[in-house]
Amino acid sequence: MRTRRNFIQSSGLIILGAAANAGQAYSSSSPAKPMMIIDLNRCTGCQSCVIACKGHAKTAPEKFNTHLITVEKDDSPARLIFTPVQCNQCDDPPCVPVCPNNATFKLANGIVVTDWDKCKSNGNCINACPYDARFNDQNYGNRVDKCDFCLDRLMQGLEPACVEACSAGARIFGDLNNPQGEFASYHQNKKIVVRKPEEKTRPNVLYVQAAQGREELI
Repeated sequence: MRTRRNFIQSSGLIILGAAANAGQAYSSSSPAKPMMIIDLNRCTGCQSCVIACKGHAKTAPEKFNTHLITVEKDDSPARLIFTPVQCNQCDDPPCVPVCPNNATFKLANGIVVTDWDKCKSNGNCINACPYDARFNDQNYGNRVDKCDFCLDRLMQGLEPACVEACSAGARIFGDLNNPQGEFASYHQNKKIVVRKPEEKTRPNVLYVQAAQGREELI
């Protein structure tokens, strides 16, 4: 892997993990567990997160590591419901065991990554993901790409690009093992849900549903 994700040495050893709070960096053996909470009551559908992610990841045309699902509700008045989606960094990721080359795996901090030196783009992990979060990226030799919480930014003590870009504050990022500030308040006091709970993947991207209607997540 010689591109934007330089956290794996040529030997395959993980040298750095994730930063769960801005201004901090953690080794791969750190007990930090990065998690994202998305408050759909705050999301305005402005696409700032999508634009920031696209600019940072430099994915191929019409390929995105995060995007919005938009649903129109035929209420009076009519309204739009926005749901930002991406890789869920699952505790039990179905994409990992199906890779015959062990190219997809979890870091010690729980982030699911792909070693592009090993990836053969056979599509197994793409098909296994119930969230449609993985894709072949022509900009990177057709290897499988996806969100990795902007691991290279976390290594510098920065937040993921989508979190930094969200002016509405709809994306709240923190360390599940050491919750602080707004992240702690959300995780402790808000009713949070996950997409497709029937898949039992134990995601680390959680949602606060929109208050009006309490729609099920798509």
